[in-house]
Amino acid sequence: MASSTPTQGSAVARRWRYLDVIVAVLAVAGLIVDAVVDNGWHNLPPAAWPLALVTGAPLVARRRAPLLVLAAVVPLLLVCLGVFHPSRAAVGIVMLLVFTVGMEGHRSRSLTVGALMAPVVTAGILVTSPSEGAAFKWVTYLALVLAALAAGEALRARREVSEVRHAEAEREREAQIQHRFDEQRLRLANELHDIVGHALVAINVRAAAAAHLARKEDGDVPAPVLDEIATASAEALGEVRSALKSLRRPGPSSDAPLRPPADLGDLPGLVSGVERSGLSVDLRVDELPTVVPHAVGHAGYRIIQEGLTNVLRHSTATRAAVRVGAADGSLVVEVIDHGRERSGSAGDGNGLQGMRERASALGGGCEAGRLPGGGWRIRCWLPTGTGA
Repeated sequence: MASSTPTQGSAVARRWRYLDVIVAVLAVAGLIVDAVVDNGWHNLPPAAWPLALVTGAPLVARRRAPLLVLAAVVPLLLVCLGVFHPSRAAVGIVMLLVFTVGMEGHRSRSLTVGALMAPVVTAGILVTSPSEGAAFKWVTYLALVLAALAAGEALRARREVSEVRHAEAEREREAQIQHRFDEQRLRLANELHDIVGHALVAINVRAAAAAHLARKEDGDVPAPVLDEIATASAEALGEVRSALKSLRRPGPSSDAPLRPPADLGDLPGLVSGVERSGLSVDLRVDELPTVVPHAVGHAGYRIIQEGLTNVLRHSTATRAAVRVGAADGSLVVEVIDHGRERSGSAGDGNGLQGMRERASALGGGCEAGRLPGGGWRIRCWLPTGTGA
């Protein structure tokens, strides 16, 4: 929602000030004209002009200090009524003032003072201008003044409701912005975890395997460079995972993941890279729907990538199986190995959490657990929107 600039605000304030000046001039003119209509110019006392001017002048500040202006003008109106009897104009001015009090003043105090002033002024009109039907006129004038007060209060209440709604809408807009930021942060955490984590695991496994092979061939001669690479990559992987924890927030993402180029068509390249790290992978892709949404294909790729990374990092397996197929309108991916958990291996849960978040974001699900005969299986299903 756009907010007004300071320049626009000052222009509006100037327009209101001009309007208040016009209202004050009209009030002065109304007091004089009302007296002239009833008594004629020849019966208008000389004091009427300065009294009308002094009575109408405070109206220029009626919105900035409504109670103060009301308290100042009411005694002056009583004097005017006693000197030249502008009864109708006096009622109109009081109506305007109590309306302003109801709209601009502090609620309880304004209503109390305005309600007290109304009968005082109407009584003053009757006392200074006695005529037939005085009781009826008093009731009529009092009703008009109180109606003006009620109208001002109603307008203030409506304005307050509008301001509350505006504030709620602004808070909701800010919450939506924060929500989108959190979702983007979570998707970025998933992408970094999958891309950087997979690469670091591959470096670590290959460096460790090369160091082991070098020792075996050279009779346990140290391979410091390879050991340093393995150690540095392991430390970097730990730091990456720790940093990504701070990017995550509890609960699943409500939007589909981002869509980098990686898709199901890139699985052979992924498998080839994993096999260079020493893990043999049996990839089988069954018949898939003609059209697989990009978000679904990308999520399937990342889930498989993370599953194979977990095998490299946490399992003693030398072989793994990857299955990709379709069932009940969903893309189904599985990663299976039959190795044992490496000693000292302790997963931090980011990988499995990321898989579940990806699947949940698309309306699917993910299961992971140990197999009865040993090993580990990850199975996720991602709705493709193509029906059963």
